[in-house]
Amino acid sequence: MQPIINSRDICRILFSICHSAVLEQTSMPLREISPHAEVPVAEMLQGTPVDSALVAERLTTMFQCPEVARTLVPGATAAAWAQRVYDVWSRDPATITFVTSGSTGVPTAQPQSTALLLQESQEHCRVFTQGCRRVVSAVPAHHVYGFLFTILLPRTSGLPSLFPMPFPSQTFAGQLRSDDLVIAFPLFWEGLLKLGVAFPPAVRGVTSTAPCPPAVLKSLMDAGLATIFNIYGSSETGGLGYHTKPDEPLTLFAFWQRDKGLPVPCGSEQDVAMIARCLPGGGTDQPIQMPDNVAWLSDTMFRVLGRRDKLVQVGGINVSLANTAQCLRSHPMVKDCAVRLMRAEEGNRLKCFIVPQEACGECKALRTELASLCRTRLRPAERPKRYSFGDSLPVNNLGKHCDWD
Repeated sequence: MQPIINSRDICRILFSICHSAVLEQTSMPLREISPHAEVPVAEMLQGTPVDSALVAERLTTMFQCPEVARTLVPGATAAAWAQRVYDVWSRDPATITFVTSGSTGVPTAQPQSTALLLQESQEHCRVFTQGCRRVVSAVPAHHVYGFLFTILLPRTSGLPSLFPMPFPSQTFAGQLRSDDLVIAFPLFWEGLLKLGVAFPPAVRGVTSTAPCPPAVLKSLMDAGLATIFNIYGSSETGGLGYHTKPDEPLTLFAFWQRDKGLPVPCGSEQDVAMIARCLPGGGTDQPIQMPDNVAWLSDTMFRVLGRRDKLVQVGGINVSLANTAQCLRSHPMVKDCAVRLMRAEEGNRLKCFIVPQEACGECKALRTELASLCRTRLRPAERPKRYSFGDSLPVNNLGKHCDWD
């Protein structure tokens, strides 16, 4: 098969990996990294703590050629790196690997078929680009959402593209024109709203990576956005459906098909939410479960009812993270919380992150009360062994929930 992207696209992905690596390792505001193909990679990263070897590892892992990483020298240009990776990957361009955000657990590598990625992008072109004149992207190109909309969508649609500094600012807003299609994520949209941005006529938006609050969607429309497409999906499945108003049901993308092989519980509209991917050559792949419980309104329309309960093993015992979180939230001083299984180097029990109703410093008293509450209501395996506190739940630079130290 023919590659679905070229070396210039891989160069764009390399810039994206550099931007994200700088964000991960520094607390300073996002700074400009020169997006010029003839700039040496070492010069792009100059003044940052990011090692070019980390960038090389991520780039070559994405394109199935980790053995090439050691041949990518820091003094070579971004274009040279991209061409070297392309030359190896294009010999067998059937797969691209994306690493999940880790929003629901440990980040994992997810190989994706390029044939299916292209099929997905063609559907995006049909649904999202009608009447649009340009794609403006603020999402990292090395994540699956960004790859689909930053790299593939301009190719499948034939539309010109713009990649401003991916930070909500008046400078970003000033570059928008009528009939643009803006690709972003909830945290970015919220940032534009805080700036009081007024959108030019007929600008459309796409949002994904995390649930977008209904109030944000409404405020975007009030600010002049013609349409905001809210995509529902996950890192593991890609996009599953979309809607343009928070109170509307979601429409299943045409490359998915509802699977009716499992019975619906008697007297309930809630399905086990099995769907199958339609294959480009015809037929369907093996059915998979959607990430949430849903209510089907038809074979192509559904409403999300809530996340399926995630079970983890603690000492050989199945433990519900949602049950532990529910117990913690029952305390009147807990505004919100997140519960995870510890990383291997941390231990083998649960940990939690607590957002208190009021600031409490180290929260020693609240920590003691929560531990007592958990001893009363939860089995030993269900009780967090480590408590962290903060003003808000940890999120990454895309606004997705992430792990904490």
